[in-house]
Formats: sequence, structure tokens, C-alpha cells
Amino acid sequence: MKEAQYWQRKSDQCLKHSKNSFEYRQLMIEALRTHINFDAYCCTLTDVHTLFSVGAVTEQSIEAIHQEIMELEYTTEDVNRYGFLVQSGQNIGRLSDSSSRSFRYREVLMPNGFSDEVRAALIYQGQCYGFLTLFKRAENEQPLFKDQDVMLIKRLMPIMGESLKKFYHYIIEERIPAVEGEQGIVIFDKGLKILSSNTKACELLAILRKYESLAEIQVPKPIQAICAKLLADKYNSNTSLIVPIKDTGYIAIRASLLLTSQQEQQIALLINEASSREMLNFLITAYNLTPREKEVVFEVIKGIPTKEIAYNLDISIYTVQDHLKVIFQKVNVSNRNELVWKIFSRFQLD
Repeated sequence: MKEAQYWQRKSDQCLKHSKNSFEYRQLMIEALRTHINFDAYCCTLTDVHTLFSVGAVTEQSIEAIHQEIMELEYTTEDVNRYGFLVQSGQNIGRLSDSSSRSFRYREVLMPNGFSDEVRAALIYQGQCYGFLTLFKRAENEQPLFKDQDVMLIKRLMPIMGESLKKFYHYIIEERIPAVEGEQGIVIFDKGLKILSSNTKACELLAILRKYESLAEIQVPKPIQAICAKLLADKYNSNTSLIVPIKDTGYIAIRASLLLTSQQEQQIALLINEASSREMLNFLITAYNLTPREKEVVFEVIKGIPTKEIAYNLDISIYTVQDHLKVIFQKVNVSNRNELVWKIFSRFQLD
């Protein structure tokens, strides 16, 4: 218990001294390094609905192989896949417990000098807000993670998950300037090399790269994730993601597969400021609305009066009014008009 309290205090200190989630994660990794021996790391903030990365703090040697790791996440049934850790409830996995069965270890990690890996899902209140991955190199005096390392990370997981929830659901008031009808478009080959792009796409890609402190030629993690999933699942022809960037706004990314006349795969990426409809589900989750409260909000946005909402949802008028009171409190508004503006109308593109 003492150790959990220590890490809670440490997390609170890191939060206090962090302007954004990147600074928080970097400070927590530095604190963790004083307790666990590791050589490389990657800590990503995730979209709670898709588990796609919306930005990662990554050590440079992992940056070089990150795209390969991401591709294997969706194309192989490997051990300790991030999605499996969350869906199975296992939440944490040490590669050395089953490295002989790992394609990722044999084909990517071992050839690049890595001997072990721990993956942890940063879950809070049943939602995954990020993944922490630590790596060891073969030349390390202790090339494998110890049981006590895994136990320490387990104590840390819900603490970091709660902090990342605050960053992910922080309501950003700023908006990225948008011109009606203008679309940011990028065409990638299946190796994520840019074949063509327009000016707006270049501007938004620059924002994403700055957000992750990437070089101009590097591909942001949200794009790596969404494209890897798209290429792995050929039947899912349209995949989307919203990336919240503090003090900047929300970027919406949508990807689709293309086939050239020679049947070669390419990826068409639309990258724009998030629209009101794209923001709606994101904000409903951010404000922690229940499924029933969500239904009431959808009715209110349509302009449906209380009596008809009660009829449509098969509940009493008084129950609708009670739901509205709670919704107003959660969203910090006082009436229907303010509610509609705060979660819908203000994100309509000019």
C-alpha cells in the first residue's frame, strides 16, 4: 500500500508540473527509471473507443521500429497484443514469459538487440487511456524483467490511467482554422511513404509532428495506427480517429484503401478539423454521460421537446427532467441551448 501511495504522490507531482500529457508521461517514465532497469520505452495515449494511439512518447531506438511493431499488432496473433491485453482483462504481459512463441520478438525485437518487453494497459474505471511499454536490450546486465518490476508496473497502471483520462477528456476550447469545403488529403503507399498531399494536409501533419516532437519525415503515431489497422483489415474500407491537441484543437483523421490500375494498395487519408458530428461521441464520453443520458442528449440536439423525448424513450416526463438536470451539471450548462452549443453547435465548421 505504501508503494501505491508513493506513486500516487509522484503522479500528482508530475501532473502539477506538466502542461500536457507528453510532459506528464515523460516525467513519469523518468521517475520509473529510478526504480526499474530498462533501456527503451514507448508510452502512448489512446482513443478509448478504438485503442488507436493519439500520440506517443517514444525513445529513439523504438521510434525506428515502431511502424513494424504497429503493423504486427493487427496482422499477427502474437503474444501480448495490446488489444488482447485490454479485451482479456489481463492488462499486463511480459514477453520473456512466452518469447519463444512471439513473432514480434523473433522478427523485430531480437534482430534489433532487444531481449525483453513489458506491455501494460493503463486502465481506469474500465476504460483504456494508454499503453506503457518498456524494453530491455540483450547487452543489459539484467536482460529480462523481474517479477518485482511487473508488480511495480501493475500498481502504477490505474494511477497513470486516471491521469491520462484527465488529459484525454480535457475539453479544448481552441479550434483549428478551417475553410468551408477545404479538405486535407494525403496519399500514402502501403509503406506509409507520402506520394502526394495538399497544403492543408501538410499544415495539419506539421501540427501532429510537433505534438509528438517528430522529425519532418516521420509519420505521427495516430496515422501509423489507423493505416496499420486499415491495411490489416481489407474489408474495413473506412476508419476514423479524433486526435485532441491541447491549446490547439481537435484533428479528425479518416483513412480509406485505394487500388491502383496495377492493383497496388495505397491509402487515402483525409485530415481536417473535427466537425460537430465527429465531436459528438467524443464529448459525450468526455463528459462521462451514461447510455441513457446520451440518448436524451441526441433527442435534445434534434430539438425534440421533453414530452416527446419521454414518449420516444418510453420513460416519464419527470425522468427526462431528472436526466436533464444531471446532464446540465456534468456539462456545466444551465439550459438546453447552452447544452447544444457546448457539445455540438460550436464545432460546426464556418
